[in-house]
Amino acid sequence: MKIKVKAQFIDYLLIVIANLAFALIFIFGYYKFEWFGIIPGYAPYNFAFNVGVILPLTFISFAISVFVFFRALLNWKKRPNKLDNSFLVFFSLPSIILVIRVFISLMFHIFTSNY
Repeated sequence: MKIKVKAQFIDYLLIVIANLAFALIFIFGYYKFEWFGIIPGYAPYNFAFNVGVILPLTFISFAISVFVFFRALLNWKKRPNKLDNSFLVFFSLPSIILVIRVFISLMFHIFTSNY
């Protein structure tokens, strides 16, 4: 039984949205002074910017990537072209790896800090 073309298109559309959100994280972070007037090193503005812009984009990118990743793994046998699954898995990994890396570094920082 093959997967429907509409479901395959939705997977591709979701992975494009996830990677666009992933790219916007870095673009907004780089141009935050020019575009948003966030002064580097000024904690309240940086915190509000991170909570209001970076955190939602990260969550959106991570959630969509995990959804597409598991959907590609579950439908691995149903897709006639294995390159489609490989493409979806490959392009869902960057945001998943970013969130896991940040979580591990946060846990490492929490458990190794001397307060």
